[in-house]
Amino acid sequence: MPALARRGFIPCLMFAALLLVACSSEELNPAPTPSKTRPPTITKIAIATTPEVLVPTPTPTLATSASNPTPRASNPQVAKPAVTDPLLPIFGLFPPIPIPNRPANLNPLTGLTANPAALQRRPILVRIGNDEKVRTSNWQAGLNSADLVFEELIDQLNNAYANTRYTAVFLSNDPPLLGPVRSGRIVNFQIAPMLDGALVHAGASNGTRWLFSVSPMVNLDEYFNQPSYCYIQSHGYQGRLYTSGPRLREWLVQKGWEKAIPLFGFDFADAAPPGQAVKSIALTKAPWPKWDQLEWRYDAAANKYLRFVTGSALMDNSYPISAKWGNGADCVVGKGETKTQVSAANVVVLYAKHEKTTIVEDSNNSVSVHIILTGQGDAQFFRDGIMVRGKWQRQSEQEFFRFTDAAGKPFALKPGNTWFEIVPLGYALDLK
Repeated sequence: MPALARRGFIPCLMFAALLLVACSSEELNPAPTPSKTRPPTITKIAIATTPEVLVPTPTPTLATSASNPTPRASNPQVAKPAVTDPLLPIFGLFPPIPIPNRPANLNPLTGLTANPAALQRRPILVRIGNDEKVRTSNWQAGLNSADLVFEELIDQLNNAYANTRYTAVFLSNDPPLLGPVRSGRIVNFQIAPMLDGALVHAGASNGTRWLFSVSPMVNLDEYFNQPSYCYIQSHGYQGRLYTSGPRLREWLVQKGWEKAIPLFGFDFADAAPPGQAVKSIALTKAPWPKWDQLEWRYDAAANKYLRFVTGSALMDNSYPISAKWGNGADCVVGKGETKTQVSAANVVVLYAKHEKTTIVEDSNNSVSVHIILTGQGDAQFFRDGIMVRGKWQRQSEQEFFRFTDAAGKPFALKPGNTWFEIVPLGYALDLK
């Protein structure tokens, strides 16, 4: 081999030897094979798409052991954190004052005798709509079966009110049809606590619903308790949601919320007190909405007051319904429809301060109204065709209203049902 060729061959031979050594070294000490990275464990977190359940749920019963500790109570009446809000009543021990002795069959809300077993139940408060379409179509149902009905102004905009709405209270009766069920308002905090009642309503604005959710009130919001409601779709949104007394009682028992409630009640007397003869009580002046202008006319033959709205008799409709009672179930309407004019043994007008709040109730930016029904205020009592001026008073929302005449003596209602008209301070009735 020529010398020049040998000079080129030797470097190549040395490079090949080095490469061979390097390859041998990799085989003796191979790089570790990377292991597959395990995907991260994803813990699904429930995102609250709806407000907190508004009603108490029964505490589950579980076996206890060292590895299975006793579960914490889930009843909101026990576990609710303390929330301070000027619109939220203080819920204390119930009843707040001793209950007077009365016969077991005497209804503390009406002064009438009733089935004692029916009186050992929780009062049910139903929000019933009063829209003009609802009235003229005779869609209101259950009003004449209520022991008490409260009517209040709702949704204020520029000192005007959108409408009025009812809260009907049922203890002794279980009407077959109740509705149309409409949304709740903060005025319900002025009524439900004194009865320790279950509020039946079709939801509420965000602000009102939040207040309901942080209170211990038994809250049968339709959104969270759909199996206790059904729909009559042909009525439209203002009048399609209904329920029934028997179904609500079943639901309360099923959920563990039915119980006997010790109620203070009102004073009653058969004999009419001295007073001014008044045959007609009308609410026609502003801020009462003109489409809700009402009149109570005394019927001496029946010894009760008949209700008229915008000049027409207000009718209470009734017929049996059934349903599968599931989410969004349709009401199955039965036969035997009856219509009777709404009437009352007593009409009580409560004068109370009405304050605007920042809670927006509708798309028109109407705001919720805080009606203050604690302390004391003026009242007018109508029974047996006469009027007595007096006062209402109580210290807290959990206390019953105490009624007195102008001399400060207790005022007794006539045994029977009572309608309460809640009006602003200084409101002037039309009396005849």
